[in-house]
Amino acid sequence: MHSWICAVNTASEKQVDAMLDALAHVNGEPPTKRVVTKDGVVFGSLRIGEAKDRPDIVDGPGGSTIAFMGSITNSHSLRPHIKPKPTNSSDAALVLSLYRMRQRKCTHFLEGSYAFVIRHGDDFYAARDPLGAKPLYYAKSGEGWMFATAMKAFVDTELPVSEFPPGCYFESDVGARRYFKVPDSVNEKVNANEAVELVRVLVTESVHSTAKSCAEAGVYLTGTVESCIIAAILAQKNRRIRTYSVGLAGSNDGQTAKKVASWLGTEHTHIEVSEQEILDNLQDIVLTLESFDAPVVRHAVADYFAMKKASESTGAILSGEAANELFGGYTYLRPMYHEKLSNEIKRLTEQLHCTHLQRIHRMTAVHHVEALVPFCERRLVHTVSRLPANMKVSEDGRSKWALRRAFGTVLPAWVADRPDAEDTQSMGIQQMLNSYAETVFTDEDIRNYNESRSESDPEIRSKDEMLYYQIWKTKFDSRFVPLVGRTHL
Repeated sequence: MHSWICAVNTASEKQVDAMLDALAHVNGEPPTKRVVTKDGVVFGSLRIGEAKDRPDIVDGPGGSTIAFMGSITNSHSLRPHIKPKPTNSSDAALVLSLYRMRQRKCTHFLEGSYAFVIRHGDDFYAARDPLGAKPLYYAKSGEGWMFATAMKAFVDTELPVSEFPPGCYFESDVGARRYFKVPDSVNEKVNANEAVELVRVLVTESVHSTAKSCAEAGVYLTGTVESCIIAAILAQKNRRIRTYSVGLAGSNDGQTAKKVASWLGTEHTHIEVSEQEILDNLQDIVLTLESFDAPVVRHAVADYFAMKKASESTGAILSGEAANELFGGYTYLRPMYHEKLSNEIKRLTEQLHCTHLQRIHRMTAVHHVEALVPFCERRLVHTVSRLPANMKVSEDGRSKWALRRAFGTVLPAWVADRPDAEDTQSMGIQQMLNSYAETVFTDEDIRNYNESRSESDPEIRSKDEMLYYQIWKTKFDSRFVPLVGRTHL
């Protein structure tokens, strides 16, 4: 895991060092801290158990410095054309040299997930990837700025904290600019066959380019159709890929994943966790996640144990995040008429940065694993967002229609055509969390809280969400409530 802080004309090394202490994660390993000052800008990083060949703070030519988090999936094609040459083989050095070459337009050339701040002379430049797969927060402090990759960095300050918007950059002399936006318009001229072919080509390209960015990456095989598609695409070239699934001991969790892994011939690992293991780690999971949203936490619990095991054999994992949002995978979307459905899919996609992308990043990073999210690649997001709603949720109510049809010849019918109700993951873990919360809180507890809460307190919608919120608020005050994304319960 690594986190960083960048203070532009606003804090001393001692103050940044203290903020790094708030990020230190108790995980059995001592963190390594680094704090340096470059012409009035203080960079601080905290690393726990991560490879030294992926630096997060890098100096470049001309006195420039970058604080970087992420993975650039088109680095192999970019690197030969960048001048001056990057100072090392890291993605951080590549981005810094690209900035020197293309200035504020550098984000237009990047694919992948990233968050970074660059200091160059008296100027600074900050940017975040199109959908916000990597986190970035900021606060204005007097005449300066404070940036950090986790909310926890600000808990011991009184600064008003905001989330840096996805698909945007900020340059000190021109302010904030948006370089990517989820399209508003739908291409009604595309027919079903064209849509299916577009999805097949773009998803395949995205999976291969994402996997290429990190050798020996595994696949998080949750059993959902999108995770099976990722595994199937990679298995066409390499049957010995590693896949991982997780479930509650004694439940049916992971049955589809194990069946698909056997059919593909992957090196599969299924992790079983007990109820007691989940309860013992729940506080750690919620505070690492920095969210109390019930659906997000429920999935994060499964992710936490899967990534803990995966970290023993791989440093990166491909995951299907964003497919549900892009292709209308949620059951509550099915009854919606086309215009409302398109608007809701767009809203869900734009909200990913503070919901499920935040979840998969936090749960992988805490175990020193890099999350790779092929469904977040820019061309794929742009193209799928413009497909008509009935090619995402069909007229007969089938979700992810174009995605299923695009890979109907790659996957067996019992995966591609199975009922939507079976396209779920870790239901045993989710049911266990709900059952436990029933023993802690009553309906009256939830009702009394919601009736008496102040405007700055969040609405609580379920007993397990109350459980997560009680943990969350031991670390975070009401300033941070607006930063917590809320999903459909």
